[in-house]
Amino acid sequence: MTYSIKKIAELAGVSIRTIRYYDEIGLLIPPEIGTNGYRYYDKESLMRLQQILFYRELDISLKEIQRILGDPGFDTLKALQVHRASLSAKMKQLKELINTVDKTIETTKGKRLMTNKEIFKGFDEKKYANEARERWGNSPKFTQSQKRWAGFSKEEKESIKAEGGEITRRMVGTDPDLTPEDPSVQEAVGEYLAYINKYFYTCDVESLHGLANMWKLDERFAINYERIRKGGAKFVREAVYIFCDRKQKG
Repeated sequence: MTYSIKKIAELAGVSIRTIRYYDEIGLLIPPEIGTNGYRYYDKESLMRLQQILFYRELDISLKEIQRILGDPGFDTLKALQVHRASLSAKMKQLKELINTVDKTIETTKGKRLMTNKEIFKGFDEKKYANEARERWGNSPKFTQSQKRWAGFSKEEKESIKAEGGEITRRMVGTDPDLTPEDPSVQEAVGEYLAYINKYFYTCDVESLHGLANMWKLDERFAINYERIRKGGAKFVREAVYIFCDRKQKG
């Protein structure tokens, strides 16, 4: 069964212009184009569009979505499990916020007294990570990173990305029996710190500690580690914490 561009747009609740744009950038290419120039999509197209929209719900950029879906190792089932976990966390947070609103209404009416902890129950800690990233964009470290990156050739950039990906895989630890304090994981964290200093900006253990928080709290970063292993973002944050604590204690 095939679907016209109008039909697939209606099913997904997006505009025809959006579907056309996804085609233009190679993100959702129709498997069939009629002699009249009309685009026709199939069930596989629907499932791919679903993945795109899931990632958009997580504020993943279209460029990053292209990279994720274009990865030969992309695992649809694993991606869906990550999506479900993210949505469950969001649903839990919304329930907590509704409960906080209800308690605040009762407190305002004089029917109860909220504790200090209850006043802030349910607020999204990821927003603080986003604010930190916005501040980071104006920092000397960001400027230094941008300047260094601009100085590399296309081939060098690809090599640097590949090197970073390999270190990241070892840092996250694909072996389910590994723990964050495992020597091989800790060695990879040390290599990652050296990698940042070599190619991007001057990074000390305190800065690395802050990065680990962002990786865990912001889904746009966390998803990269979750794709390597379930709970990967939490795992790597704990690994970095251990590494930094050891370094600071000498």
